Amino acid sequence: MSEMASVTDIRAARGRGDPLVRLAREPLTVICQVSNVRADAEVHRQIGLNDALSFHDLHDVLTVCFDLPDEDSPWHFFEHHDARGKRIDPTHQVSEFLWRVGSQVDYTWGLWDFSLVVADIYPRDAGSPRALCVGGSGSFPGSSFNLTAVNAALTGQDTIDEVLELVTEEVRQIVERTRLYDFVPLLQALDLEREGDISPQTQRVLASLPREVTSQGKDAFWSTVLGLACLSGPEVTDRVIETTMNALGWVDDDGSELAADQARHVCEASLRALAEIGGLGEKKASPVERLDIYRALLRR
Repeated sequence: MSEMASVTDIRAARGRGDPLVRLAREPLTVICQVSNVRADAEVHRQIGLNDALSFHDLHDVLTVCFDLPDEDSPWHFFEHHDARGKRIDPTHQVSEFLWRVGSQVDYTWGLWDFSLVVADIYPRDAGSPRALCVGGSGSFPGSSFNLTAVNAALTGQDTIDEVLELVTEEVRQIVERTRLYDFVPLLQALDLEREGDISPQTQRVLASLPREVTSQGKDAFWSTVLGLACLSGPEVTDRVIETTMNALGWVDDDGSELAADQARHVCEASLRALAEIGGLGEKKASPVERLDIYRALLRR
């Protein structure tokens, strides 16, 4: 046999789910668009997951995300082809089949058919949750779609308790008061136990926050910090602030929901101090430096 003939085509091996590709490597986060399309309705979920999960684990994730009935219905994953493809051994890792954008597998649960298509792939860090539902629409008859409840179930109460033990008491109370357990995967991903390179001056400023004395001002500050910690654009940050303040029960004088700018106004003293050390604003620090600041703020 020639030397060339002994070389394994990794791409081909991945395509057939070859165990050879179970190599030691850093796992990735795979964002999947999962859909059930019927003549009378459609149900969709966008799910981020650790590609080192087995397909058996993925089945458990899907039953939670779609609120599938707790009954012993047959389920299987299949390679995607025009006709029904080869059944996938559920002990295989997700990475062996869903390894690039556009990769697809099919899933059946009872009489329902689902397609799973990779929409994005990116590196994971140590604190990333194993699975997270990031959005969706529709539900099956007799069920409902509650994103917060889904992610709380995916995360598990033990993990929720462990993560909330790491955060400052004010943030823990905000999560428990609002029941916005979507914050738990965010806090988990921040890797709060990681020590950052914080200067003594920055530490002194952080120790003085929040500077507000009213309950509304303190809630507005922590809601803003949670929004900033997402490291997303201004629209996402504003949405996090508004959703959190609304869930906490704060409203405008006319009873309407409090806008993000109004929330920032009632904690402007703290935000000015945060801007001075690079936590936000025109002179904000690099994303890595800001993460160190947010970790130090949020950590118990």
